[in-house]
Amino acid sequence: MEVNKKMNVLVLGSSGAGKSTLIKSISGIEVMTGVGEGNTQKIGVYESNTWPIRCIDTKGFEYNFIEQWKTIRQVKKFTKQQIGTNKENSSNLGIDAVWYCIEGTARRTFVNNINLMNKAIKGWKNIPVFAVITKSYSETDIPENIDAVKQTFAKSTGVNLKKIIPVVAEEYVINDEVKALPKGIEELCLSTLDCIDEAKNINQENRNRMVLEQKRFTANTVTTGATITSFTIGAIPLNFADSQLLVPIEIGLVSAIFKIYGIKVSKEIMKTILGSSAITLAAKQVVTLVKTLPIAGDIVNGTVAGAFVLALGEGTILVSEEIYTGNIKQDQTDKMAEIIANSIKENAVIKSTIEYFEKNGDKLSGKSSKEILENIVNSIKKKK
Repeated sequence: MEVNKKMNVLVLGSSGAGKSTLIKSISGIEVMTGVGEGNTQKIGVYESNTWPIRCIDTKGFEYNFIEQWKTIRQVKKFTKQQIGTNKENSSNLGIDAVWYCIEGTARRTFVNNINLMNKAIKGWKNIPVFAVITKSYSETDIPENIDAVKQTFAKSTGVNLKKIIPVVAEEYVINDEVKALPKGIEELCLSTLDCIDEAKNINQENRNRMVLEQKRFTANTVTTGATITSFTIGAIPLNFADSQLLVPIEIGLVSAIFKIYGIKVSKEIMKTILGSSAITLAAKQVVTLVKTLPIAGDIVNGTVAGAFVLALGEGTILVSEEIYTGNIKQDQTDKMAEIIANSIKENAVIKSTIEYFEKNGDKLSGKSSKEILENIVNSIKKKK
């Protein structure tokens, strides 16, 4: 199988559950282990020469809360590194499946451990999970252990549990006459590879989603900065919709968001979008609404200007995601302007800003535009 067709398997479990021994039995590579408490301090990737599988080793879940947090943080850091790469033939990136190791000799499974697993793989939604009952030396205990694992996973929603597989990763000497021979490795590897197409599709969907979420987060941060800047300019007593002072902010905001999404920025695109009659009309409609308010002044101008820039940013993020996901083409500038304009007209922040001033016109003493808009945005979030 080609290198980029290998399965990337995240190996999780409590310290001492046998993760490192399992990885060694598949990759043939010695993994640092300890007695009782695991010694894996950072993520290591071990490739098998026999199976088209990469084992991604993690720090074990300790009983200490801080150590548990470290493990979850370790996986999240690995996730961030993985989504930072979005190249062609990148199916060797990300996480395709999880092997969750549960020690068979412990004779019990804790729901809390499954919850820790869910926290660690939160970004990798719906990926196939295989419960691996390690150290399954006793044949008589296996049915009971499988039943216990089933019951534990049944209490945790949202886990794509594919199979429960008892495993002995290496020969274990019980006494001079009895040995527990390796078993379950072949079943585990074959079962994992059986869902390779499903797993790779889920992996790609997850990475695409996480990349988009990261871009959205960055774009929202840029929008917040532009909104704060617009408070001061908006406080100048002039018609902010026609104000040349806001234009540099608008251009800078739209350009920055486009660049975040990898959209080529040109003067023609900026002129078409920011000069579109649809967006200009949306801005003037906002101004018209402001003029109907029983109050006026710098606070109103600043707040409404901030709300408009915030709405422009959100509309630009929306159209950028439409381009990024291939729903519209970059040369459809009129369509882009139309989407942004409609987003502004339907923007909840602008509507709530107008409503706020209508209801609280006599309660604005001592408040700044920034404080008012923050209250409005927080109120919308609570409603959602």
